[in-house]
Amino acid sequence: MISRAFKTIVVFLFSFFSLFGHAFAQAQILFDLKQVADRPVSDVEKILGKPSKLVDDVFRSSRGNTYPAIRAAYMNGAIEITYIEGGARYLTIWLEKLSARYQDYSYPKDGGALLGDLGLDRNATADFSNQTATRWRDFPGIYEINIFPSAENKISRAHVFINRIYE
Repeated sequence: MISRAFKTIVVFLFSFFSLFGHAFAQAQILFDLKQVADRPVSDVEKILGKPSKLVDDVFRSSRGNTYPAIRAAYMNGAIEITYIEGGARYLTIWLEKLSARYQDYSYPKDGGALLGDLGLDRNATADFSNQTATRWRDFPGIYEINIFPSAENKISRAHVFINRIYE
């Protein structure tokens, strides 16, 4: 009788921790994009750590404007942030360089999951989506997020514009 009760308790505890462990794992985010957006290098370092590479650069917008910039690589090159006029204004996130969890994100189906991993509303409706890109616009403090597929229909990368003037 004790062994049956013990087995029942063990099964219950195992189920309980498996269920909540999975929920906690799903709740973890890559980083909170809102805390990085527009911030200087020193603030971003508190969230992503020291950059592995810093390069003086020139940012060329699609409108033909050029800006002096600093390009910084974080998380072994998986996240590249371009600092324009002192703030993190343009980000590229290479999912292929992140952990296996992100490498399995299907395009465009898991776009919402990626938004959630960036601390945003994972249920946001895309403004545009086709076989080559999916775009969300006008999150608070973030102008535009684009995701792009790989040849295997996984999410290859995401581009984030913080402000419209740098588009």
